[in-house]
Amino acid sequence: MKSPLQSAIKNLWLSKWSTLMAIVSIGVCFFIVTAVLIGLYNLDIFSKKLSSKATIVIYIKNEIPETEIYQFINKLKETGFFTKIQYISKEDALKEMQNIIEPSMIELIGYNPLSNTVEAFIKDEKIEKIEEITQNIKKSDLVEDVYYPSKIIYALKTLKITLWNLGVIIFCFLSLAILFIIYATVKNHYWKKTEEIEILKLLGATPSYIRYPFITEGGILGLLGSLLATISIVIIYFFLHSKNVIEFLPAITQLVFPFEILYILPCIGLLLGVASSFVALGKIKYQ
Repeated sequence: MKSPLQSAIKNLWLSKWSTLMAIVSIGVCFFIVTAVLIGLYNLDIFSKKLSSKATIVIYIKNEIPETEIYQFINKLKETGFFTKIQYISKEDALKEMQNIIEPSMIELIGYNPLSNTVEAFIKDEKIEKIEEITQNIKKSDLVEDVYYPSKIIYALKTLKITLWNLGVIIFCFLSLAILFIIYATVKNHYWKKTEEIEILKLLGATPSYIRYPFITEGGILGLLGSLLATISIVIIYFFLHSKNVIEFLPAITQLVFPFEILYILPCIGLLLGVASSFVALGKIKYQ
């Protein structure tokens, strides 16, 4: 008596061309899905790095003494909204400016035109509330004005949401395509075995015994398709990180590759294959 695995391999081999087309199609779908997810993963990392540099610059009124400024900074720290807060006095700001422009230009003005400022680096998880935070800061009597890169943050937020939504749509669409390919392949193989299955029923074979080889087929199709995509992605990764490509496209080294995908993807392929086979066989009634 053959095991479900042996029967599944035999069935797939007997229809080797349709099996090959199914595996390649599944592999292409998995490849596109994985490429999109890696792109979104890197976008998320990039946005977090950019967000960590999102600074609220608070201009303090000239007549405010430093003791009150430090009290104001302590209150900002207590809110828990910021990763780092630093105070830059007008004197320190002037020294930095002298390194950028000619000192004679400043001497022409005759006084220090700069203001005492506080730079507050907002936390990633609080970036969504930056507008509300700045409005609350402006209410302070010590504050003359507040600046933050609102347009950059808004554009980044819009781009991130748009690409994530697009990625979710692509993921759902191609996941359904993978399920459909496995569903159609397994069901087609089942109908080709109708006469053989009827004989097995007459010999007393249980529904589970008949189902197992086809469920195994679906698992094999999903697993092989996902492995094909995984191997292709690894080959492309090493190609992109080869010396010649790096010299031509140095920015490619900044891309982060989540190596967890090397074992997650085959597991997903196996699960999708088994699930799709259950759906295909569940529609068939035993007489």
